[in-house]
Amino acid sequence: MNNQLRTVWNVTKWEYTRFFKWIDMIKGTVFFLAFGLIGGVIGFWVASDTLSVPEIAIHQYGEFDKENFQSKELRFSDRTNDSMELLLEELQAGSLDGILTIVSSDSATIRMKSQRGWLLSLRQFLKEQRTELKLQEFNIDATVFAAIEEGMVLHTEFDRGSESSSADKWLAGIAIFLVLIAVFMGFAYQFTAITGEKQQRITEQVISAIHPQTWIDGKILGITGIGLTYVVYYGGLGLISVVALVNFTGAPFGEALALINPGLLLLFLILSLLGILMINSFFAGIAATIDDPNTSQKSGLMMIPLYPVLFAFVAIFNADSTAIQILGMFPLTSYAILPVRLVMTQVAWWEPIVAIALLAATAWIFRLWAGKIFATGMMMYGKEPTIKEMVHWFRRS
Repeated sequence: MNNQLRTVWNVTKWEYTRFFKWIDMIKGTVFFLAFGLIGGVIGFWVASDTLSVPEIAIHQYGEFDKENFQSKELRFSDRTNDSMELLLEELQAGSLDGILTIVSSDSATIRMKSQRGWLLSLRQFLKEQRTELKLQEFNIDATVFAAIEEGMVLHTEFDRGSESSSADKWLAGIAIFLVLIAVFMGFAYQFTAITGEKQQRITEQVISAIHPQTWIDGKILGITGIGLTYVVYYGGLGLISVVALVNFTGAPFGEALALINPGLLLLFLILSLLGILMINSFFAGIAATIDDPNTSQKSGLMMIPLYPVLFAFVAIFNADSTAIQILGMFPLTSYAILPVRLVMTQVAWWEPIVAIALLAATAWIFRLWAGKIFATGMMMYGKEPTIKEMVHWFRRS
């Protein structure tokens, strides 16, 4: 390992260790679990009334047979012999949750103190009762009606191959989500590290001994490593939680894992890693031009990674359009759009190769651009340079 690579490695370790602390991550997880437990207990206490089976008094049954009013979610009581005044008194006292008056098979009234969550269950129950009544009225066989209501099963087939599994689709969505987490964490650390050092004029002393490109390379790699560490950590916790849940419910988790395509998994990892490196390089160059992140208009650039994700939602509905095909290879959007295309349609073998090559080349160019901007921008104070001026610096260098 030559001196430049050794220096890059040292800067990488320094950036990584000064922001990342295992004990802080573990404390954060413990606090998250503790607050989640407290919130769950309080939420269960608050929702206890909602979860209980409501007591509904039926003042009139209308055309319906009272013997059919049986439900696990609702408790009905026959109060047709009691006056409405008595029922209203019990409603106000809290011994009743509602008073149901059925006028006909097409109209009914429910009296309550306020809006209740079980009202949806009551609507569904009355709909089912009305359906049974109408089937008898019009002499329609229940099995015939069920067959009509069942509808048609539509199977999907592609003209260029079979459909990707649900596991692959979930994997693509998780990959994009984890990239966003790593990118936004990288944005926060980049701006904290670079703008803080610029305000304290620390970098002026450092780059007199270390080449600016070496210094910025270490920062990009170190902060990218922090984001990836958090992604792996929380991704692992999520996986453990899912495994525990499916084992508890008896779902076929092993069968779902077997459906994952290893080739697609490898492509997702490569695209995600290159996308994170590219965006962190871009953020590093922008941060070097900012004097105060609290007042700089360039802080809004953190929203840039969201645009490829928005385009990815469009790709779900038309993955074969010309625009989506181009964006799937365009380096600024491919890390989010190409995974969607890979699981939604059949992609030509050369498209991932072109996308990865362009993405890697763009990440490398952004790295060089960040180094040039860093070398000049860290020495400038006062008025922040415009995008046009930063492009000019890069071209002159």
